[in-house]
Amino acid sequence: MQLPNLSHLPRDSRDTLFLLAVIAWVVAPLTQQVPLWCSLVTAAVMAWRAVLAWRNQTLPSRWWLLGLLALCLGATLITFKTILGRDAGVTLVVVLLALKTLELRARRDAFAVFFLGFFLLLTNFFYSQSLLTAAAMLVALLGLLTALVNAHMPVGTPPLWQAARLAGGMALLGAPIMVLLFVLFPRMSPLWGLPSDAMAGRSGLSANMTVGNIASLALDGSVAMRVRFEGNAPAQSSLYFRGPVLSSFDGRTWRARQSALPRASRLQAELQVQGPVSRYQVTLEPNKLPWLLVLDATPQAPVLVGKRAFMTRELQWVLDQPVTELLRYDVESYP
Repeated sequence: MQLPNLSHLPRDSRDTLFLLAVIAWVVAPLTQQVPLWCSLVTAAVMAWRAVLAWRNQTLPSRWWLLGLLALCLGATLITFKTILGRDAGVTLVVVLLALKTLELRARRDAFAVFFLGFFLLLTNFFYSQSLLTAAAMLVALLGLLTALVNAHMPVGTPPLWQAARLAGGMALLGAPIMVLLFVLFPRMSPLWGLPSDAMAGRSGLSANMTVGNIASLALDGSVAMRVRFEGNAPAQSSLYFRGPVLSSFDGRTWRARQSALPRASRLQAELQVQGPVSRYQVTLEPNKLPWLLVLDATPQAPVLVGKRAFMTRELQWVLDQPVTELLRYDVESYP
């Protein structure tokens, strides 16, 4: 296969085509993570930019860019119901980088594309930290460094291998510092951890729930509590532990009722139970929430040491302060 001869092209066109190839390499792994429309729009815009560079034609007006930007913002909102969070943010960076290539009129625009490319390179590690991903991003890093060095080369048509050799030397000079920082720099979470999507809901307890703010649900496998029954445990269908009750809705967000706590004695007298009693002990993990998780129905306050529990109108047992340490309490419930 014979590579196309680019010697007849002006330097700006050759540099642009090389930069587009590097950007395509960076974006390619993300096509499995971003929506299909984002991949199609990015491919179309970059192909359009490549044709303009090949034919040495003028770039489109800013009205085209503003229109495409508005469409991409609207598509992102429709897809994710937000423009915040990891997935929506990566989608916007991908399309913004593609649109920015249609603005390559000055060196300042080129630098913006370079550094957007470096940032987008890092986002690949949000989804995969395999050796294959690391190798692919190392190639992308060398490509972006080569394009950056090439932009600083003197006028004329310097060979690309010369810029690549200089970029490789810069990468090798920085490698010892990278290794030193990797070994000695403290790995403080979440600085060294992968950020989760801020708009992705996680299974668990919350004092409110806003409609439309959850793009996806990530199951949280961490331990919430441990329960030890005296004798036989109730049937699986009866193991419903009452926690937060979100009974107030303003048209967008469900919240727990903010009314004052009634006296527990009155509610205990009104709550009628029957059938066999289940006695058990709960060891609750710290969750910075005030709720005591108990089976329905529990007319008597859980037995705690040094703390006092109250019953709310929704038959919840709560403390007057959040649970910030391991808490153990004994309960009698009537499932």
